[in-house]
Amino acid sequence: MQSEGLRLTVVHRGDEPVLAAVGEIDLATADAFAAGLREHLARGPVVLDLRDLSFMDSSGVRVLDAVLREMVREGWRLSVRPEMHDNVKMVLEMTGMLKVLPVREPGA
Repeated sequence: MQSEGLRLTVVHRGDEPVLAAVGEIDLATADAFAAGLREHLARGPVVLDLRDLSFMDSSGVRVLDAVLREMVREGWRLSVRPEMHDNVKMVLEMTGMLKVLPVREPGA
């Protein structure tokens, strides 16, 4: 899935699909990010890789917050790789989202 400024790609590592977000998540790309993430979660567990995401604003945080709430209702399973660009990590820390995201242990 691709949107101007954001590309989502899936790589399978063993039985796990890893959804990699590349580029930026902002007002212009948040809907595409939300749709892609929900589409893959509806198929089964997803590992979200944000290493190549260089920017995220509150639009991306809102998507993650909404998806976390939907996970319980839908029975979705999501984990997030711990490696992140400093800009993205800072936004997630400032908003408190980093504390509630299901971040994997390094090396897991």
